Amino acid sequence: MRRNRRTPPTFLGATLAGAALAVALPSAAANVLQNGSFETGLGGWTATAPVSWEPDGSSGPGSGSVRLRGNPGVVGALSLSQCAAVTPGADYDFGATALLPYSPESQGGVSLRVVWHSWPGCEGAALGLAPALDFPHVAPAVWTRRRLERLRAPSGAASASVLVVPWSSGPESAFSAFVDDVELSPSSRFVTLTVPTAASVDGANGERFQTTLVLTNAALYTRRVDVALRCASNVPCGTSTVSLQLAPRETRAFADLLLDVFGKRNGAGAIEVTYEATPGPVVVSARAATVHAERPGNGMALPVLPAAAARSTATFFGLTDGRAGVGGTRVNAGVYNPSDATVFVGFSVHDESGDVRNTVYRWIEGREWAQIDDLFAVAGHGPARPGSYVTFHSEAPVFPFLITIDNRSGDPTFLEPSESFQP
Repeated sequence: MRRNRRTPPTFLGATLAGAALAVALPSAAANVLQNGSFETGLGGWTATAPVSWEPDGSSGPGSGSVRLRGNPGVVGALSLSQCAAVTPGADYDFGATALLPYSPESQGGVSLRVVWHSWPGCEGAALGLAPALDFPHVAPAVWTRRRLERLRAPSGAASASVLVVPWSSGPESAFSAFVDDVELSPSSRFVTLTVPTAASVDGANGERFQTTLVLTNAALYTRRVDVALRCASNVPCGTSTVSLQLAPRETRAFADLLLDVFGKRNGAGAIEVTYEATPGPVVVSARAATVHAERPGNGMALPVLPAAAARSTATFFGLTDGRAGVGGTRVNAGVYNPSDATVFVGFSVHDESGDVRNTVYRWIEGREWAQIDDLFAVAGHGPARPGSYVTFHSEAPVFPFLITIDNRSGDPTFLEPSESFQP
């Protein structure tokens, strides 16, 4: 059900019982771990002190979670573990949800790892470690879900141990980390990668922006790749999808993506690239630049992001270095919502001192791309200055982005979102 748009929610640090987000949770049937949701206490897990079960979790009161405390004098001590059988050579997705309340007396986080073993029961030789799934404290303190996708079990693996390790400084009682919905599940047959923004459009000062997409099929046989365009809700592009056939080892470049693939000379939106991942990856890259016969811009690389890269909070630094002179720098902010549910998002403009000057809110429909042109002007703050920055908050994981544009040349720069470590 859609929220009442006249009563937007607030983005505040929430309590354990009330901080639930609309995150995508693992399927109980697919998860090879027992009691990954902690609904039934700590059953299935091997715990060491100080670990306790909590009745409230990421889905709200009564859903269950585990509480990890600090380890004075021991940094990175194992607190929770479980062993599960795995299929050698298979791909697995690894995910968890965590909440780290702010503490003025302690700093820390929690890390989860997968260790592959050659024998059942997590015995025999250790065949390697998967990358860490890290949860540092970020602001605001809300339940945050993170995933690592397509971790391949070694060919000789028979089991895997999942390790939960908190790390902290300060007194034991000053630190808490809550963990919920730990998942180790077989990867989907298909992968969807997202380019959060792409355009073939005229800019504010006479520029024209154009996006290039390059696809490479590294496999030895022909593969199908589906490319979808997701537009703003008031733009009649729908969910246009084009299926492409890439020959073995073929690389195909589309110099003007929206025109060459979708037949649109003018338009903007997010791009989703979907393919069957069993034979290996399809290599995808994207780039945008201004198109001008006399003064073409250098352009910018655009990220190609897995589903796990969607986020609920972010901070964007480096908006301008002041060298744009009287022409100034304008900042465009946007977001793509990969889910089917409407979400409420906010971009907060901070001045050089870190104070919030204003926040621009938007409702984003399911599968909608949206952009706020000249965010600082919309926020009523004047031009971006060196040291100013933007923070982002969302009800659920999405793909936020910021683009700064030098008004002298029209050249754009894509800003990657970073974590926020502010209390």
